[in-house]
Amino acid sequence: MADGSDIARGVIINRENCGLFWQVTAWPGTLGAVASRLGEMGGAAPGPGKIVPSGVGQVARIGPLVWWVIGASEEAANALGDIAPEEGTALDITDNRVRFSISGPSARDMMMRLAPLDFRDRSFAAGTIAATAAHHMSVQIARREEAWDVYVTATFADAFAEVLAETAAQWG
Repeated sequence: MADGSDIARGVIINRENCGLFWQVTAWPGTLGAVASRLGEMGGAAPGPGKIVPSGVGQVARIGPLVWWVIGASEEAANALGDIAPEEGTALDITDNRVRFSISGPSARDMMMRLAPLDFRDRSFAAGTIAATAAHHMSVQIARREEAWDVYVTATFADAFAEVLAETAAQWG
């Protein structure tokens, strides 16, 4: 993946920059307040396991009290930094995540070999995000209409790129 992408017959892998990337966490008693705060910034506050596009970037609910704002605008990033400590926390993790986009006619088959999830449409529809492990690495996988986005920590990105290339080679 020297040029940022790898194409095997039926599988396309792109390594992408996520842009400004924030993790927002509410406290048990402030979930509604933090969700409202995301809404005030022009973003949606999706329910658990959902990822939606919004005016502030993609917003994903990755845990009971945790959202990610992916590709945040500068304005949104500034507003997130102003979340009061009694409401929750906002942490800039821009340099901590890498996204791999996996698409193509055999992408679903590859995903089924990569992680222990049911990737069929009825179980993993577009707009869904799930935390799991792939080859002993913690990842979050989000589904778009025609692709899966796999988020991995930057420290594992190169190793994960190798895993993806080896897995995709099955269709090469």
